[in-house]
Amino acid sequence: MTLWKPLGVAAIAALSFVAVKALPWALGFAGGKYLYQTVAGSPDPQTLTTAQVSEQIESQGNQIFKAIKQEFPDDYDAVVEKITAVARIGNVDQVRNTSRMAVADLRQRYASLLSSAPDSKAAEALRAQLDMLNHVMARETAAACNNYLRHGPGALSTPDQDFLGDMDKIGATLFHAFGAAKRGGLPAASASDEDWSLLADAFIEAGGTSVEMNAIANVSLEFEGLCPAVAKLYTSALSLQGEPGRHIKTTLLYEIARN
Repeated sequence: MTLWKPLGVAAIAALSFVAVKALPWALGFAGGKYLYQTVAGSPDPQTLTTAQVSEQIESQGNQIFKAIKQEFPDDYDAVVEKITAVARIGNVDQVRNTSRMAVADLRQRYASLLSSAPDSKAAEALRAQLDMLNHVMARETAAACNNYLRHGPGALSTPDQDFLGDMDKIGATLFHAFGAAKRGGLPAASASDEDWSLLADAFIEAGGTSVEMNAIANVSLEFEGLCPAVAKLYTSALSLQGEPGRHIKTTLLYEIARN
């Protein structure tokens, strides 16, 4: 029996339930924090301008917003305008939610571009996911890491600055992949049966087992090795070269971005 099909289902399940929680949370937290600092330092929040808000965001070195500004400048201006309007009249939670929703909307809008993303940019975005997962595995218990896979960063005991840096990288690399796809003109392609079969072979070569495949596919939170299994999945996808590798990476990233 070939293993491409169960692994294909597992891969999509793993990535769709992980990043859907992580990315909007990180963007909302960052935007809310930065804009709160701007509002708190202003004698009259109602006089805030979009230029002041943009300057404050940029001064924090936030890579997500830099990527949006670089790849989609008109969208960046629109996001800053939305955040500024709320910052003039709202509180930090309202600013955070506006930031989160505005960037999540962009992510969903451009998700369909990912099937045309170049392999190099897709690899950067998927590697950012792996870096975050490795960081969580190193810092948290197996149970906490499994909860991270299910619920995102909110399940972590203390999502400190290091974790926020990882999440910032996740968002930035994804938007750079959107931009490269929009400019590049590569043919759109989703992973085929043959591509999934190659991923299954790579997963086995990396030490993956059928038990781990089933744990990923069924999101078995009671399985202590779930996070290492997902890490092997990411690593296996990153190891694939050429068009099959691009198809796998972009298909997986699409499952992240479209939700």
